[in-house]
Amino acid sequence: MKKLSLLLLSLVSTVIFSQFTSPGTGVTYNLASLSAAAPSVVVNNGTDYTMTANVVISAGDILNMDENTTLKINSGILLTIAGTYNTTATNFKITATDPANVWKGMRLESTANVTFKNTTIEYGGGIQALTGNFMMDNCIVRYNKAGQSTGAAVNFSTGNPVVKNSQFIENDLPAVASGANSSVALEFTNNYLSKNTKLNSNRPQINMGPSGTGGTTKILNNTIIGDRLNDKVGGISVSSLLGVTNTVLIDGNTVTDNRYGITITGNNCSGTISNNILTNNNVETVPANGGSGINLYGNGSFKIEKNQIRGSLWGITLVSTTTADLGGGTLGSVGQNVFKNNGNGGQIYALYNNTPNAVSAKNNCWREDELSDDAMVEEVIFHQVDNASLGLVTFSPYLCAQPLATVENAIAKSTIYPNPSNGTFTFDAEKSGNIMISDMSGRMIYSGLVQLGKNTINVKANPGTYVLIYQSEGKKSSSKLIIK
Repeated sequence: MKKLSLLLLSLVSTVIFSQFTSPGTGVTYNLASLSAAAPSVVVNNGTDYTMTANVVISAGDILNMDENTTLKINSGILLTIAGTYNTTATNFKITATDPANVWKGMRLESTANVTFKNTTIEYGGGIQALTGNFMMDNCIVRYNKAGQSTGAAVNFSTGNPVVKNSQFIENDLPAVASGANSSVALEFTNNYLSKNTKLNSNRPQINMGPSGTGGTTKILNNTIIGDRLNDKVGGISVSSLLGVTNTVLIDGNTVTDNRYGITITGNNCSGTISNNILTNNNVETVPANGGSGINLYGNGSFKIEKNQIRGSLWGITLVSTTTADLGGGTLGSVGQNVFKNNGNGGQIYALYNNTPNAVSAKNNCWREDELSDDAMVEEVIFHQVDNASLGLVTFSPYLCAQPLATVENAIAKSTIYPNPSNGTFTFDAEKSGNIMISDMSGRMIYSGLVQLGKNTINVKANPGTYVLIYQSEGKKSSSKLIIK
């Protein structure tokens, strides 16, 4: 028995002391000095590093990623930050030692202060952010699974985190999320999302809970592309299922091929939904379960203007006791929403007012590409005229014109040469940023970070025409790429 006890103690000690915990005395590390302090835990391979056991950066200490290199992390291993995490490298990657066996992820404690920049994070178990002191800029988050984070590739718990100019690609869970009982006023700007929530769970690609009283959740100028095979995955949700105060601004987003475009569910919600282009968000197979361009459910009040909604099962749906100003109402909406071919069961539904409240909805184009009269507009609006218990929609005067042009807010300048190429070409970038390359069906074949100046890009793809999107510091541009 004594020998057995000693053996067990030895095994436990090995487990405890195989990880590295910094002393919390104000020490600053980079990967090289961290490897020197714990050579068997963070192994310096010369061209990259391998993390073989858990690492904890304690409160008061700093981990500075200042080297353009790759950190490979073994299966099930966790990186915990309770102190400060900074990135000064221009091209840094955190990945799995074996992509088939993901690392556990990152845990950012409430005491942490974290800045991710110019970083690719892949094949891990996600980021659990218990701190609100969080900033991510020009990063790529892709191919992550459930691990340390079970809610999203990046799951927030508090505060006013900022995510901008980044990509979220084919993560098993939503790109970002927060809990129904948490107050998180996220600023999510100029990001590109493609085919997240790969497991087809009933969660949208952006799945935020309430903002709380500490600010406004801002979802601005993002591109959100769905997978038409995943019929349970919506585009954007910022909801308050427990009635916590929820203030939102959802503006300038392009949302395509999701179960629905935008939804806000729950009481005590308010905000503005404007300038969004919502197209073919209709992969829901049961219209009674969803498929709206915009769906508002609860007792909140919303200003809705200048949106373009096409190809949904429903255009805009108002449910419960929601109050909405779609033009000319008390919240100051100018209208100018555009609707086309939003319907199901052979019926077009531009607006479905399933509330007892009257709705002002003036100066909108209800049937794009048609010169409508009152009867034609009435056909596509469901309200008091159709059911006496519902509120009346005032839709006159209305606008009907040619399709609105899509205008980029700002253009990021770049040069591609040679073009055509055999798949290897130079991308000359005005500023550091990131690029995505898709075929003409929208399937992504490449994503990566680029630096200021000339970048050599190698793409393995069949001959054909492709689209390259470049984004940097809030600017975006697209170019035709030909591979011969």
